Amino acid sequence: MRHPTPTPGRDLGIGACSKLSSGLTSVLMGLGLVIVIGCGDSGGDDQATSADTTTESGSGSSDESAGTDTDTETETGDTGVELCPTQGVDLDSPPPELLSDMCLVRWDGDQLQYEDNVYAYDLNTVLFSDFALKGRAIYIPPGETATYVDNGVIDFPVGTVILKSFMFPADLREPELDIDLIETRALIRYPDKWKGYPYIWDHELGDAVLTVQGEVRPVDFIGPDGIERTATYLVPQKNQCLECHEVKDELDETVVVPIGPRPRYLNRESSVVPDSNQLSVFADAGWLTGVPAIDQVPKAWDHRSLADTPVDQMDDATLTTAARDYLDINCSYCHNPRGVNGISSQLFLNWDNEDEFHLGFCKKPGSAGKGGENRHFDIVPGDAEASILVYRTETLDLGSMMPLIGRSLVHEDGIGLLRAWIDGLPPDDCLQTPDP
Repeated sequence: MRHPTPTPGRDLGIGACSKLSSGLTSVLMGLGLVIVIGCGDSGGDDQATSADTTTESGSGSSDESAGTDTDTETETGDTGVELCPTQGVDLDSPPPELLSDMCLVRWDGDQLQYEDNVYAYDLNTVLFSDFALKGRAIYIPPGETATYVDNGVIDFPVGTVILKSFMFPADLREPELDIDLIETRALIRYPDKWKGYPYIWDHELGDAVLTVQGEVRPVDFIGPDGIERTATYLVPQKNQCLECHEVKDELDETVVVPIGPRPRYLNRESSVVPDSNQLSVFADAGWLTGVPAIDQVPKAWDHRSLADTPVDQMDDATLTTAARDYLDINCSYCHNPRGVNGISSQLFLNWDNEDEFHLGFCKKPGSAGKGGENRHFDIVPGDAEASILVYRTETLDLGSMMPLIGRSLVHEDGIGLLRAWIDGLPPDDCLQTPDP
């Protein structure tokens, strides 16, 4: 069975695709970008009806985990789209050298193509990465299911691959044109742990190559405000993935977890199935179980609402929710009670933290170095300019900037939220608030 998946959104996860039960390739128009879906063969019994063609694999990988033979012709469906002989990764072998060996996603020069058993998704609140557009998708092995987790990351089965592709259009005001696809990160669920691998796209090869050492490159583009920008874009090293994904479990062991696929960030309308919720679409597809009634699922603030309700028109409750959710998705993967940096700093920016001191109110940082630039408290209620948190999230000083990796530019939308929220808090000069 081919399952519909969402169409793209700007900066909120532009991954988009649709697999229709007719077996025909579907082209869907989302919020400014078109994604074409390859009809890969994952054991389904639907067949296409046009002439066969032959496609070379072009793998070039010495790893056998993909189970393909680059010296033989690759079977194709009647649509002329290459069929996948196998999907995912061999969990007993090293990861494939080429992303195509996973048989999950392809790039035709203009568009992403996802295969069967790969489900694109979007998040409500933007996880900022230098304005990069993102294509997010999840591969679930056939016959396996994931389980809903209340206020946590979905519990994915062994063999799951979470894909996140990063790309820049030449002009963010026209996100569907002249797109530079840079990398796809694969987070793979092994029996004992999650492991992350960066794949950099080689457009002459037409594939993404495993590059464990990462890369730094300048990326020129025009921002959503029409201003020319240059990002010093970081493709993380394999080990740098751990900086954002590590937490302590209940046994105080360090483990790696996904960040984005939490129900409250997935709780949004489907871009493909009219009048349907994204979580409901996944449940109906059969791979997500335990989803409660949608009105019982927490819902994070939707960043797209800024287009209709700018910060200066938000009521206090909406502004608080928006700022807290922005901190949650962009900061709390480290700054939470189980995060390595959260434990050391005691600054907890997760959305459900109700302890104002650990949220940073009148809290002196444990070790900010020069990161505070003569500021003394993480958050000074009523005074954003005096707050270390605001300074560190908007500065470009490498010795002060937060997050530590993944950002080289200022996200004006996010900074606007944080400043308005803190300035709107009941004022407190923090002079009478001793550390506990």
